[in-house]
Amino acid sequence: MLSEIIAFAAAVYMLSAVIANSHKARADLQRVGSKPGPFSLRTWWARWNWYKHGHKDVQRRYEESKDSNYITQTMMGDTVVLAPKFLSELNMLPESMLSSTAALVDSVMGHVTGVDLLLRDHLSHDICRGPLRKNLPAFLPRMAEELQKSLVQDLEEDAAKVFVGETYYQDETWKTALNALPTNVEITKLILLPFPPFLRRYIAPMIPQRNRIFRQRAAVRDVLFPRSEEDATNDELSVMRLFLDSGKDMDPESITARLLLLTAAALHTSSMAITHAIFDLCAMPQYAEPLRSEAQAALAQDDGQWKLSTIHRLRRLDSFLKESQRFNHSTFLGFDRKVISPIELSDKTILQPGTTIAIPGGPMSLDPAYYDHARDFDAFRFYRPEEGDTASVNTQQDYTGIEPGNLSWGNGRFTCPGRWYASAMIKLIMANLLLSYDISFPDGQNTRPPNVKYDTERIPDFSQKIVLRRRGSW
Repeated sequence: MLSEIIAFAAAVYMLSAVIANSHKARADLQRVGSKPGPFSLRTWWARWNWYKHGHKDVQRRYEESKDSNYITQTMMGDTVVLAPKFLSELNMLPESMLSSTAALVDSVMGHVTGVDLLLRDHLSHDICRGPLRKNLPAFLPRMAEELQKSLVQDLEEDAAKVFVGETYYQDETWKTALNALPTNVEITKLILLPFPPFLRRYIAPMIPQRNRIFRQRAAVRDVLFPRSEEDATNDELSVMRLFLDSGKDMDPESITARLLLLTAAALHTSSMAITHAIFDLCAMPQYAEPLRSEAQAALAQDDGQWKLSTIHRLRRLDSFLKESQRFNHSTFLGFDRKVISPIELSDKTILQPGTTIAIPGGPMSLDPAYYDHARDFDAFRFYRPEEGDTASVNTQQDYTGIEPGNLSWGNGRFTCPGRWYASAMIKLIMANLLLSYDISFPDGQNTRPPNVKYDTERIPDFSQKIVLRRRGSW
């Protein structure tokens, strides 16, 4: 009986693999890395090889022939990696042809994890790019106030205060759902990964972590949008209020989901960047004093009060963070997009609907064609002393700036819309760290740990210990 069940399961798996393979978008390009085999039956072997060698394969191909296109197998499936020279042909195409949102949703299996609500409209993008950025001067003092209480330990509360306001940012239901969301999404994705796409929607309801996403979201909705009128949402400035004021989405379920997703994304971006910057500062302590002196001077000009103008004066810190970002490019394959309608490139390559594309952002960030002495960490590479301590005339020098070679914030029509908020938070935390502490690795260590590879990402080693020694009054 057992052997019959195993044989039946194997037959179902092979049949489903054949069906899934028949629906794959194909491009007539050379493959780099392991092949998934006939009918994709060796997909897991190809994924394992990507995990072990994929980043090196992409780097080697870039060094040998960076102007060529190819296919490689990532954890999520076949990805067409395009040469950087095609970026200008693609970066302003409409979402009806090339979609960053669809690529994001696919990367986290959003159709079963609830992230697919982002496909309904561009409201989350528009709120971050417009009202959130416009209201940063009002949000910044509140962020600074929260940091004075907790500094790095409660980065989560600093973000939550902006997104859901003073009333809810410490609510345990909110905090539990926010902390669990990334893990629940990732575990759900990994469990479903072996199954063909058409079967995942039927298997997903049996996964506890997937069900937890929606159960916790419903609990947060009941907190943020209580039924009784006397407990209704107040008028305090927050991202939640910005959504409501837009009048474009009044559904409590949808707004709750948007808030959880945006806050989780902000925390992910900020925590990665801050950790990388701290590691670089520990490895190169000679930069600590110039950055600390700059923060002291900027703060003094605003009478010791953190304002957005104070943040703008941190020109050296802008450069340091930008250089840390360049060396620790979070997305080794950047500019993730899903092809929606056929696209013909100038070299006659045809990108078929359903194809996932990317551009090798990691190798680009260390390419001498884009940066002088690209392999040297120059903390003040982007600092222009002649501009003084005011906002940069050339926005490419800003931490949020996007110069050729930089895909960290994305590129083109849907460049990261929340980067101004993320930049303000990261700079605020780094400046407060420098003013309050001497930062170092443990005794005997003077080099930063290697980054950890995870699919197309590179993340810092969170097991690394950091020594913080409280400084005197500044």
